[in-house]
Amino acid sequence: MKKSAILSFILTVTLLILVCSCSHKSEPPVTFDNDLIVAQWDKASDSIYAASGIPGMLIGIWAPDRNLAWIKGLGVANKTTGEKLDASMKFRVGSITKTYTYTVLLQLADQKFIRLEDKLSKYMPDFPRADSVTLKMLCNHTSGIFDFAETEAWRLSLITDPLRKWTSDELIDLAKAEPYYFTPGSGFYYSNTNTLIAGRIVEMVTGTSIATMIRNRLFTPHNLLNTFYPSDNFIQGRFIHGYGWYDGDTTDVSQAYDPSLSGAAGAIVADIYDLKKWVELLYKGSLISDSTQVRRLTTVPAPGEDCEEYGLGIMHKISPSMWGHTGTIPGYKNWAGYCPEKNVTIVISYNSTSAKPMVMATRLINIYLGAVKK
Repeated sequence: MKKSAILSFILTVTLLILVCSCSHKSEPPVTFDNDLIVAQWDKASDSIYAASGIPGMLIGIWAPDRNLAWIKGLGVANKTTGEKLDASMKFRVGSITKTYTYTVLLQLADQKFIRLEDKLSKYMPDFPRADSVTLKMLCNHTSGIFDFAETEAWRLSLITDPLRKWTSDELIDLAKAEPYYFTPGSGFYYSNTNTLIAGRIVEMVTGTSIATMIRNRLFTPHNLLNTFYPSDNFIQGRFIHGYGWYDGDTTDVSQAYDPSLSGAAGAIVADIYDLKKWVELLYKGSLISDSTQVRRLTTVPAPGEDCEEYGLGIMHKISPSMWGHTGTIPGYKNWAGYCPEKNVTIVISYNSTSAKPMVMATRLINIYLGAVKK
């Protein structure tokens, strides 16, 4: 055998050994059973619901990388008729509305109608200390402006005149008369007034109502066909009834209040599928420019029950990492969030404000994350 042939033979054998060795050492693909995950989700949700004492809850989780979608209704949508919850029903999303209002404001910043560094005094010169507040501070709740929902006048109106038609200016005036929580820019305090002011600025620079701007810029182009910004207290079509606790029992409050009581900070009605679509758009950034999305996801510390950080109109729960927003309004408590680590979306709606959807969301996401790491 020629020397060259011998060398060729040795090289071939060596390569085969290396290939076999590499193949032997490679890790097996990660596998897990979707049915097992669903069984754990069922067990956890049943347990939390049983301990909650609330009329009902609706949960949706989507994990497209595993071709997994799980939607579950527990309890009733209507205590009077006994109708069960299902995913086609709409509900009041509460403060998730803020994410829509701030998105429109950020779009206007992209289009040079406004600047996030603008002072509030440019738009509301009569507002106290307006020279110290920027539009960015309104977006991340670092302005220190008083929350109108903590005023005695607003809270009393829920009892004495629940169908009152509030204007944004009237609600802002309630806050204007109160002291700041802190020097603007020096802390964090979640205030509904920040969002109402943001909505009014949108109206000032466009000449169009915030409701119309949200419909035209967000609902319509993104096919959010089951999302509405209502003008009265009625919810059209099939919906989940919301309940408040009074004198030790639950009372249906789903259509007891006019949505103007929170306006651009809490008026929207949607279903679970539209919220899924919305929160994915919110995090992934197609709604605004890349540079503005980077600013949106730049957070400040926001210690509290629902999140640890807050960006520009978006909450961030650090562990497990979820981006989205909670939503509380009389009769409802919600969470819509996206977990980028594993491309998982979760939407939860309780028909009682006494519930804690973040507890449920954290537990269910941790079940999923624990399973996929095995």
